[in-house]
Order: sequence, then C-alpha cells, then structure tokens
Amino acid sequence: MTHQRQSGFTLLEVLLVALLMGLAATAVTLTMNNAGPKQALDKEAQQFLVATEMIIDEAVLSGSFVGIVIDDHEYQFVYFHEQKWQPIVLDRLNTSKQLDENIELSLVLDGMPLVQGDEEEDESWFDEPFIDGKSEEEKKKNPEPQILLFPSGELTPFELTFSLVGNTSRDNFDALVSGDALGRLTLGRFDDF
Repeated sequence: MTHQRQSGFTLLEVLLVALLMGLAATAVTLTMNNAGPKQALDKEAQQFLVATEMIIDEAVLSGSFVGIVIDDHEYQFVYFHEQKWQPIVLDRLNTSKQLDENIELSLVLDGMPLVQGDEEEDESWFDEPFIDGKSEEEKKKNPEPQILLFPSGELTPFELTFSLVGNTSRDNFDALVSGDALGRLTLGRFDDF
C-alpha cells in the first residue's frame, strides 16, 4: 500500500500566513496614524521644550538673562543686552519659531492667563509707562518677554498650551508644556506624574 502525498497547505501554514498579514496591516495602520494632528502638536511642544532646555543651559553658562516672547502663532527667545531685549542668534538652534496657522499658543503665568477677561486684547501685564514710550516698530524689534530665564537656571513658572485651531473633528487636541520656578520643564503638568 503506497501513500500518495496530497498537495496543499497545512493548517499551521495557513495560520502563520494570516498572522504575518495581520502584523503587516497593524504596522501600516500605526505608521499612518502617527501623522495625525495630536502627534503634530506633541512634536511642536517637544521641540519647544528641548529648545527651552538648551537656552536655559546657555543662560547659565553665559550668565545672561534670557526671555521667551510668546505670540498667538510663534515664540522667540531673546536676551537682555544694552538695556533692551534682543533676539538670540545661535548657529545650532533656530531661536524664533513660526508655527502653522492652525496651531495656536496660549500662555498661563503663575496660574493666571496672560490676557485677563476684563483686559483688552492688546493690553499686557508687561505694559509699563517706560515701555509705552516705544513705537510699535521698536516693540517688534525689541519685544518684551513674558517668560524670564535667569542665569541661576530658574525661570518664570508657566504653562504653554499648543492648541489646534479650526479642528473639524469632534476631538479637541492640546499639548501642554509646563515650567516651574526651579527651571524644570515637562510635557503636561507636574502634578500629573
């Protein structure tokens, strides 16, 4: 009696191929989801955090006062020199960052938003009589920072929120960077850990 071998696939071979196809589909799905709006906000927040850490280190090493100017769609690092704030220029780091128009920044200092509900939009806590004498052009050339970074490594406590503006989905995406008075920075809030 001779046994004839039947051609075809065993159950084990079929299951192995199905498993490999499932893993490949999962990898493709995860790769495509990484380009979403939440990941873009997280990337911008992470870039701000890393740049700020580098600038704090630079302020400690140089012994100079540094500040961060926050606008609706951009932030800029400045330093105090010759009685005025001037933009920092470093070869290895872009110290001024213009964000996409669909990403908006909102700043909270010491638990208080930068613009209060009863203030006008153009009014700031940092508008002092000696500053009001400056022209608009001079204010843009030498902007006043909202966040101060000290040569000791300390900084003005803040929470900076990166928000997606004009989001058509029901999901609201935000990324938060927090800094405390000791100069520590984190994504999210310190009390979340």
